[in-house]
Amino acid sequence: MMLKGLYKVEFETPRRKAVGVLFASDGKLHGGSSAFAYIGVFEQSGHTIQGTITARRHTVDPSIQSVFGVDEVRIDFHGSTIGDYAQVDGIAAEAPSLCFKAVLTRICG
Repeated sequence: MMLKGLYKVEFETPRRKAVGVLFASDGKLHGGSSAFAYIGVFEQSGHTIQGTITARRHTVDPSIQSVFGVDEVRIDFHGSTIGDYAQVDGIAAEAPSLCFKAVLTRICG
C-alpha cells in the first residue's frame, strides 16, 4: 500500500511517548501536534519506506516535552507499510544515542 493520506502517528524514544498526525502525499510529509510541527520527505519502493523529517516546536508549553529533549530535530527513518499501517525506526542527528520508533495508522485516504 502506498503511503498516502492522513495518519495518526504514535512515536517514542526511551525518554517518552507522544502522538500527532501526519499527512503523506507525493513523497512529502506534513503534520504536527499541539506543540510541534513536522515536515519531511520520503521515498517508497514496494512496502519499504525511507526518509527524513524535521520536528520543530511551534508553541512554548513546559508541560509538553520533546521525546528527544530538544525543540528541533531532524530524523532519518526507514521502515515498511502493511495495509493501512506503517512502522518506522530512526535516529535524530541531534540525539544519536536515542532510538526512535513510530507507528502510523491511516485515518483517511
